[in-house]
Amino acid sequence: MLIAVFDLLECCRFRRFRVSRRLLVVALAALLMVGMLSAPATAAPWKPRPGPAFNLPTGGPEARTALTRRVIAAIKHTRKGETIRFAMYSFDLKSVATPLIKAHKRGVHVQMVVNDNWTSSQTRRLRRVLGKNPRKNHFVTICEGSCRGGPGNLHMKVYSFSKTGAAKHVLMTGSANLTERAEDLQWNDLYTVRGEEGLFRTFVRVFNELKFDRRTSPRWVTYKSGAYDAQFYRTHPNARPSLATSSTTSARLPTADEDPVMHRLKDIRCKAVKGAGVNGRTVIRIIMYGWSGDRGKYLARRVAYLKRHGCDVKVIVSVAGRGTVNRLRDANIPVRSADWDINEEGVVNFYSHLKTISVNGTYKGRPVHTVWTGSENWSIMSFRNDELILQINRKRVYREYRTRFNEMWDGRATHEWGIRPTGRP
Repeated sequence: MLIAVFDLLECCRFRRFRVSRRLLVVALAALLMVGMLSAPATAAPWKPRPGPAFNLPTGGPEARTALTRRVIAAIKHTRKGETIRFAMYSFDLKSVATPLIKAHKRGVHVQMVVNDNWTSSQTRRLRRVLGKNPRKNHFVTICEGSCRGGPGNLHMKVYSFSKTGAAKHVLMTGSANLTERAEDLQWNDLYTVRGEEGLFRTFVRVFNELKFDRRTSPRWVTYKSGAYDAQFYRTHPNARPSLATSSTTSARLPTADEDPVMHRLKDIRCKAVKGAGVNGRTVIRIIMYGWSGDRGKYLARRVAYLKRHGCDVKVIVSVAGRGTVNRLRDANIPVRSADWDINEEGVVNFYSHLKTISVNGTYKGRPVHTVWTGSENWSIMSFRNDELILQINRKRVYREYRTRFNEMWDGRATHEWGIRPTGRP
């Protein structure tokens, strides 16, 4: 196209080729327009897709690794000078370790904190490359117990990127560890947030406490914006939501009245206000991996209370305690199990690992379509752990989690409560 323009200009230099100035301008404009229309479109800069994603352990390789591949893509698009921060319960994937090492070699600051329940060969491999000094720009640290002090575990699963592709302040969280088990033997979720600077900086604050593996105060850290609420445990032993900055060192765990999950359940009303609910009723859908012990029982009693007062409630469990499920079933709550491949000792080898509650109806007096997801099980142990629970207040997100619940409820993922299947779905 440029050659044609130059030829036209060259022709106009000779007197025998008489062209008016106006005609020349029109001709040039036409040539330029043709060139613009025929030029290939520039690809939009890469960004991670926001919102929820789910794996399918009963599917093919792409379905099983759907969440891992999201993390890998973000690693590959992170450039020199940016920072990757991972905090997780367990890790063993070579498919993730290799791109992390390549990112380190091109100048990305790769930082990882892992729980001490199990140190895989890939964790050790990364540690040999990145080192273990948390004061440097690259390291792998392994916590002893709860990273922020005392017994418990680093149980959150958070994968963050200061910038990946064209997206800044990217945070991925949910129930998924970066392990072969999470891919092949568990139903999991991974929610991607991008551009939420306040939430990102709150996580970085917590991460910078995690990496030193020592007692901190306060341990209950919260964040709130229009679309997102977040709670970072380990909860301060004496903490109530109104005392989140307390500095006491008491070893007392929260009571039922201080339990943040109980606070959420008590803020639900079963008569749906205009703009939410179904047929005038609030709809509650729960998928909970670990729901047991005394905490499990009192939370089950509250869920049963909501059912008896008119809420539409359904529950999927995996390794719930019998006392928990009995309280749910006594209130005529439909309960199905997503636990499979159970051996003679009662160990479950194939299961749902999700920890979600979805509400469509009245919450705090307002119509909502909201979801809580993250790493927290409904047991006392979660109060001793470093956890992250994220609330998302978006109708589209609620619908995606509702669809996943329905697929698991109606499909091969679940079975009647009380059956102990020895095979897989």
